[in-house]
Amino acid sequence: MGSPIKLTLNLRTLGIFKQLARESVIYGASTAIGRFVYLLLAPVLTRIFAPEDYGVISLIQLAIGFATIFCGMNLGSGIGYYFFKAEKKDEQYVVLATGFWVSLAIASFISGGFAFLVPQLVELLQVREEGPILGHDLELYLEVGSLSLFFGVMQTGLSSMLRFLGKPYHYVVVQLSHVFTTLASVLIFVIYFEFGVIGVFLGGAVGSLMGFFVSFLMLSRKLFHSPTKPVLLSILSYAFPQMPAAMLNWIQTQMGRYCINLFVSLREQGIYAIGFAIASALILVTTAFRLAYDPFALSVMKKPDAPLIYAKTYKLFICAFGMILSVLATFGKPLVQVIFPDSYGEAHTLIPFLATGFFYLGASNILATGIWVSGKTVFTSYAQGLAFLFLLPANLFLVPALGALGASLAFFAGNLAYNLFVYLFSQKLFPVPYYYWRTHVWVLAANLIFWFNTEFTKGLELVELTIICLFSAFFSIVLIWMIFLNRDDQKLIKSFLLNFWQKRVYSI
Repeated sequence: MGSPIKLTLNLRTLGIFKQLARESVIYGASTAIGRFVYLLLAPVLTRIFAPEDYGVISLIQLAIGFATIFCGMNLGSGIGYYFFKAEKKDEQYVVLATGFWVSLAIASFISGGFAFLVPQLVELLQVREEGPILGHDLELYLEVGSLSLFFGVMQTGLSSMLRFLGKPYHYVVVQLSHVFTTLASVLIFVIYFEFGVIGVFLGGAVGSLMGFFVSFLMLSRKLFHSPTKPVLLSILSYAFPQMPAAMLNWIQTQMGRYCINLFVSLREQGIYAIGFAIASALILVTTAFRLAYDPFALSVMKKPDAPLIYAKTYKLFICAFGMILSVLATFGKPLVQVIFPDSYGEAHTLIPFLATGFFYLGASNILATGIWVSGKTVFTSYAQGLAFLFLLPANLFLVPALGALGASLAFFAGNLAYNLFVYLFSQKLFPVPYYYWRTHVWVLAANLIFWFNTEFTKGLELVELTIICLFSAFFSIVLIWMIFLNRDDQKLIKSFLLNFWQKRVYSI
């Protein structure tokens, strides 16, 4: 069940991860807020729009999200790899400049093509067993969405460059400028001007424009170096093999929405969107960790103890984000009851499966370290392709039968399969002594607790429900302590917490 190498945490380990943790918090706060913007708006929008209207919003975001994969071309990974590989600052700036200009060209081409093909996209979205969507101008929504597509992709690329340069606080400013502009714009367009659904997309376009403008001002001096053909080809050769994986990863995440649109009602689409948004809080924090982890992992990949560092990082990742999953999955029901109208109440049943799927997806990104430090990124595409063979039939079978719940179960199954294949490929390319199989043991036990929490809290008042959720989360977290942490780990953590508490008491 465990690794043959004893992965005991120690003070040196904690010291190694000090900077990683600090930057994760910085990136985490800003990224979580940045990607959480529509969840922050959800309590307001769900009181204005019916689940069917919210389902339309989710459907348009689905189309824009698919185009984003092509628009970004996963260039950020190639830019980051060759930025850290360059030994001189001038060489690093050439990498950034080359990456910027190729990103600009591709984003312009793809977003323009997206706007041109809007009528065909609308026809595709209208293929539904329930009949066409009425009362909404889908073409207008998509045309405005093409602006969000362009500026959003450019902002993401420039924000990645700020990470590579080690400027987390600049990154925060960009994210906050994007978030607050989006929030203000959406509320003004939807509530004050009463534009309806189109106001959501107009606000998103304005927010993306602001984020791009601020990030460009911060980096403008570094972006006007002359791009070079060798660097361009190197970036593309690193990034393009990952494109199939990026596409399949998106499909793995979003196929449930498309199948819901194809087979069941817009109401189910709206409920799934709320459950998905709440569960995605987990991937927001895991993504925040990765924003700091990716440069860190590249910086230590040449060290002789790199495999051990990666293994300990995975162990800490599973423990930390397993606790977050425990809280999120058990408290989904009271969260939905308090924040959203009764018409969205069924969303809580989806959260444990969706959140566990996101947990596996985040863990897969850490497990894939061996793939991308070896430079053989095409293996991520192989893993995604094999996982897709599980995901497609799962959605086609479960969604018509169970609706949004079926999409949630398929999402869980697809991410589990992807996690397994990533682990197998990564171990072949760059062996790391992960505590891998223990992860599945804990997930199985934790989901039994989540199921108990969902089934045996029906009809309870909020106070009683909260107490049961507290106990469920506690037992799930205790399992992490028992399965992943050995006695030395437990002693170290107890000592650390005791010292921390004593310092707090003495300082009062």
